[in-house]
Amino acid sequence: MSLAYLVGLMLGDGGVYGDTYTVFCRDKDEEFVRRCAETVKKVFGVQPRVHRAAPNCWAVSTNRRDIHRFMCKLGYPKGRKLTTAGIPLTFLKTESDKIDVIKGLFDAEGYCGVDRQKHGDKVYQYPYVGIDMIAKPMIKEVKKILGELGIGSTLQVKKPHAWGKHPQWSIIIKGKERVAKFEKIVGFRHPVKSARLRELVEGGSPETIRRAP
Repeated sequence: MSLAYLVGLMLGDGGVYGDTYTVFCRDKDEEFVRRCAETVKKVFGVQPRVHRAAPNCWAVSTNRRDIHRFMCKLGYPKGRKLTTAGIPLTFLKTESDKIDVIKGLFDAEGYCGVDRQKHGDKVYQYPYVGIDMIAKPMIKEVKKILGELGIGSTLQVKKPHAWGKHPQWSIIIKGKERVAKFEKIVGFRHPVKSARLRELVEGGSPETIRRAP
Protein backbone atom coordinates (compact mmCIF):
# COMPACT_ATOMS: atom_id res chain seq x y z
CA MET A 1 0.00 0.00 0.00
CA SER A 2 0.97 3.64 -0.33
CA LEU A 3 1.62 6.80 1.66
CA ALA A 4 -1.94 7.89 0.78
CA TYR A 5 -3.27 4.73 2.43
CA LEU A 6 -1.26 5.45 5.60
CA VAL A 7 -2.61 9.01 5.70
CA GLY A 8 -6.15 7.64 5.42
CA LEU A 9 -5.48 5.27 8.33
CA MET A 10 -4.07 8.11 10.41
CA LEU A 11 -7.00 10.40 9.68
CA GLY A 12 -9.18 7.70 11.17
CA ASP A 13 -7.15 6.16 13.99
CA GLY A 14 -3.76 7.84 14.20
CA GLY A 15 -2.12 11.24 14.55
CA VAL A 16 1.01 13.34 15.00
CA TYR A 17 1.70 14.61 18.51
CA GLY A 18 4.36 16.69 20.26
CA ASP A 19 7.58 17.08 18.26
CA THR A 20 8.37 13.48 17.30
CA TYR A 21 5.49 11.07 18.00
CA THR A 22 3.56 9.65 15.02
CA VAL A 23 0.80 7.06 15.42
CA PHE A 24 -0.10 5.31 12.17
CA CYS A 25 -2.98 3.19 13.39
CA ARG A 26 -4.72 1.66 16.39
CA ASP A 27 -6.84 -1.48 16.20
CA LYS A 28 -7.81 -4.51 18.26
CA ASP A 29 -6.82 -6.87 15.42
CA GLU A 30 -3.10 -7.63 15.83
CA GLU A 31 -2.80 -9.14 12.34
CA PHE A 32 -4.08 -5.95 10.75
CA VAL A 33 -1.80 -3.76 12.85
CA ARG A 34 1.24 -5.79 11.85
CA ARG A 35 0.25 -5.45 8.19
CA CYS A 36 0.13 -1.69 8.72
CA ALA A 37 3.61 -1.83 10.25
CA GLU A 38 4.85 -3.53 7.06
CA THR A 39 3.38 -0.67 5.02
CA VAL A 40 5.13 1.89 7.21
CA LYS A 41 8.44 0.08 6.69
CA LYS A 42 7.85 -0.04 2.92
CA VAL A 43 6.97 3.67 2.67
CA PHE A 44 9.53 5.14 5.08
CA GLY A 45 12.25 2.48 5.15
CA VAL A 46 12.18 2.20 8.96
CA GLN A 47 10.85 -0.44 11.31
CA PRO A 48 8.04 1.10 13.41
CA ARG A 49 7.11 0.03 16.90
CA VAL A 50 4.18 -2.37 17.29
CA HIS A 51 2.82 -2.33 20.82
CA ARG A 52 -0.27 -2.65 22.99
CA ALA A 53 -1.95 0.73 23.38
CA ALA A 54 -4.59 -0.76 25.70
CA PRO A 55 -5.57 -4.26 26.89
CA ASN A 56 -7.63 -4.83 23.72
CA CYS A 57 -5.85 -2.47 21.31
CA TRP A 58 -2.61 -2.62 19.30
CA ALA A 59 -0.81 0.34 17.73
CA VAL A 60 1.92 1.18 15.22
CA SER A 61 4.05 4.25 15.96
CA THR A 62 7.44 5.92 15.62
CA ASN A 63 9.33 8.60 17.57
CA ARG A 64 11.27 9.90 14.59
CA ARG A 65 11.42 13.66 14.16
CA ASP A 66 11.95 13.40 10.38
CA ILE A 67 8.76 11.38 9.86
CA HIS A 68 6.81 13.68 12.19
CA ARG A 69 7.96 16.78 10.26
CA PHE A 70 7.27 15.11 6.93
CA MET A 71 3.67 14.37 7.90
CA CYS A 72 3.15 17.94 9.12
CA LYS A 73 4.52 19.36 5.85
CA LEU A 74 2.05 17.20 3.94
CA GLY A 75 -0.72 19.07 5.70
CA TYR A 76 -1.64 16.39 8.22
CA PRO A 77 -3.38 18.11 11.21
CA LYS A 78 -1.22 18.07 14.35
CA GLY A 79 -2.71 17.04 17.69
CA ARG A 80 -6.33 16.03 18.17
CA LYS A 81 -8.30 15.95 14.92
CA LEU A 82 -10.88 18.73 14.71
CA THR A 83 -14.37 18.90 13.24
CA THR A 84 -12.85 21.01 10.45
CA ALA A 85 -10.23 18.40 9.45
CA GLY A 86 -10.03 17.32 5.82
CA ILE A 87 -7.95 15.15 3.52
CA PRO A 88 -4.62 16.86 2.68
CA LEU A 89 -4.80 18.35 -0.83
CA THR A 90 -1.73 16.36 -1.89
CA PHE A 91 -3.87 13.22 -1.93
CA LEU A 92 -6.78 14.66 -3.91
CA LYS A 93 -4.89 15.04 -7.19
CA THR A 94 -4.92 11.52 -8.67
CA GLU A 95 -7.53 8.78 -8.68
CA SER A 96 -5.11 6.22 -7.24
CA ASP A 97 -4.30 8.44 -4.25
CA LYS A 98 -7.98 9.22 -3.70
CA ILE A 99 -8.81 5.51 -3.64
CA ASP A 100 -5.93 4.68 -1.30
CA VAL A 101 -6.70 7.47 1.17
CA ILE A 102 -10.37 6.50 1.49
CA LYS A 103 -9.36 2.83 1.66
CA GLY A 104 -7.27 3.73 4.71
CA LEU A 105 -10.14 5.74 6.21
CA PHE A 106 -12.60 2.87 5.78
CA ASP A 107 -10.12 0.37 7.22
CA ALA A 108 -9.79 2.60 10.29
CA GLU A 109 -13.38 3.79 10.79
CA GLY A 110 -15.62 1.91 8.35
CA TYR A 111 -18.07 -0.89 9.04
CA CYS A 112 -20.51 -3.10 7.16
CA GLY A 113 -23.61 -5.14 7.91
CA VAL A 114 -27.23 -5.80 6.99
CA ASP A 115 -30.15 -3.43 7.52
CA ARG A 116 -33.28 -5.48 8.16
CA GLN A 117 -36.62 -3.74 7.67
CA LYS A 118 -39.99 -5.37 8.37
CA HIS A 119 -42.94 -4.38 6.18
CA GLY A 120 -46.10 -6.33 6.86
CA ASP A 121 -45.29 -10.04 6.79
CA LYS A 122 -42.00 -9.59 4.94
CA VAL A 123 -38.49 -8.64 6.02
CA TYR A 124 -36.23 -6.82 3.55
CA GLN A 125 -32.48 -7.18 4.05
CA TYR A 126 -30.16 -4.53 2.64
CA PRO A 127 -26.37 -4.94 2.84
CA TYR A 128 -24.55 -1.72 3.63
CA VAL A 129 -21.14 -0.16 4.21
CA GLY A 130 -20.77 2.93 6.39
CA ILE A 131 -18.31 5.31 7.98
CA ASP A 132 -18.86 7.86 10.79
CA MET A 133 -16.67 10.86 11.64
CA ILE A 134 -17.08 14.20 13.40
CA ALA A 135 -15.22 16.05 10.62
CA LYS A 136 -17.90 17.06 8.12
CA PRO A 137 -15.40 18.41 5.51
CA MET A 138 -13.64 15.03 5.45
CA ILE A 139 -16.89 13.10 5.14
CA LYS A 140 -18.00 15.36 2.26
CA GLU A 141 -14.66 14.78 0.52
CA VAL A 142 -15.08 11.01 0.88
CA LYS A 143 -18.62 11.21 -0.52
CA LYS A 144 -17.37 13.22 -3.48
CA ILE A 145 -14.63 10.68 -4.21
CA LEU A 146 -17.12 7.81 -4.01
CA GLY A 147 -19.34 9.66 -6.47
CA GLU A 148 -16.43 10.15 -8.87
CA LEU A 149 -15.86 6.38 -8.68
CA GLY A 150 -19.52 5.71 -9.49
CA ILE A 151 -20.38 4.48 -5.99
CA GLY A 152 -23.70 5.91 -4.80
CA SER A 153 -24.04 6.88 -1.15
CA THR A 154 -26.12 8.98 1.24
CA LEU A 155 -24.99 11.52 3.83
CA GLN A 156 -26.56 11.40 7.28
CA VAL A 157 -26.02 13.08 10.63
CA LYS A 158 -26.24 11.32 13.99
CA LYS A 159 -26.57 12.80 17.45
CA PRO A 160 -23.38 12.97 19.55
CA HIS A 161 -22.47 9.97 21.66
CA ALA A 162 -23.32 10.25 25.33
CA TRP A 163 -19.69 11.22 26.06
CA GLY A 164 -19.24 13.50 23.05
CA LYS A 165 -20.33 16.99 22.09
CA HIS A 166 -20.02 16.82 18.29
CA PRO A 167 -22.51 15.18 15.91
CA GLN A 168 -21.35 12.24 13.85
CA TRP A 169 -21.46 12.67 10.07
CA SER A 170 -22.08 9.40 8.27
CA ILE A 171 -21.81 8.03 4.75
CA ILE A 172 -23.97 5.00 4.02
CA ILE A 173 -23.57 2.83 0.90
CA LYS A 174 -26.66 0.60 0.80
CA GLY A 175 -27.88 -2.13 -1.55
CA LYS A 176 -26.04 -5.10 -2.98
CA GLU A 177 -25.12 -3.43 -6.27
CA ARG A 178 -23.56 -0.40 -4.56
CA VAL A 179 -21.85 -2.52 -1.91
CA ALA A 180 -20.44 -4.88 -4.56
CA LYS A 181 -19.04 -1.90 -6.47
CA PHE A 182 -17.47 -0.54 -3.28
CA GLU A 183 -15.90 -3.93 -2.60
CA LYS A 184 -14.47 -4.10 -6.12
CA ILE A 185 -13.05 -0.57 -6.30
CA VAL A 186 -12.22 0.33 -2.68
CA GLY A 187 -12.90 -2.57 -0.32
CA PHE A 188 -11.27 -3.31 3.02
CA ARG A 189 -7.71 -4.40 3.73
CA HIS A 190 -8.70 -5.11 7.34
CA PRO A 191 -9.08 -8.94 7.50
CA VAL A 192 -12.23 -9.01 9.65
CA LYS A 193 -14.02 -6.28 7.71
CA SER A 194 -12.90 -7.73 4.39
CA ALA A 195 -14.30 -11.17 5.23
CA ARG A 196 -17.60 -9.70 6.37
CA LEU A 197 -17.91 -7.59 3.22
CA ARG A 198 -17.24 -10.64 1.04
CA GLU A 199 -20.08 -12.47 2.81
CA LEU A 200 -22.45 -9.58 2.13
CA VAL A 201 -21.52 -9.41 -1.56
CA GLU A 202 -21.76 -13.14 -2.16
CA GLY A 203 -25.02 -13.72 -0.26
CA GLY A 204 -28.57 -13.11 -1.47
CA SER A 205 -30.04 -10.56 -3.85
CA PRO A 206 -30.10 -6.74 -3.62
CA GLU A 207 -33.14 -7.01 -1.35
CA THR A 208 -33.45 -10.49 0.11
CA ILE A 209 -37.09 -11.08 1.03
CA ARG A 210 -38.42 -13.72 3.39
CA ARG A 211 -41.57 -14.29 5.35
CA ALA A 212 -41.49 -12.69 8.74
CA PRO A 213 -42.02 -15.16 11.63
